[in-house]
Amino acid sequence: MTEGSIDVAIVKEFYANLYVPEDKSPKQVRVRGHLIKFDVDSLNTFLETPMVMEQGESLPSYSRFARLRLDPQELAA
Repeated sequence: MTEGSIDVAIVKEFYANLYVPEDKSPKQVRVRGHLIKFDVDSLNTFLETPMVMEQGESLPSYSRFARLRLDPQELAA
C-alpha cells in the first residue's frame, strides 16, 4: 500500500470481525488470519505515543481532560 492510502476491504473486514466480549480488554480482532490488538498499550506502541502518568494519578492527563466535560464555547475561547 502506498503511504496515506486505505484498503477499504481490510477496514470492512476489521469492523465485520470486531470482537467485543462484554467490553473487556484487551480489545482484539482477527483480520486476514492475523490477531490485531487495539488496546491502550498496543495503540500507544504503534503510534509511538507513550502513556505518561503523573505521580499520584490513576489516569493519564488526556483521559482526565476528556472526563471534564468542559463547555465547548469556553474551551474555544
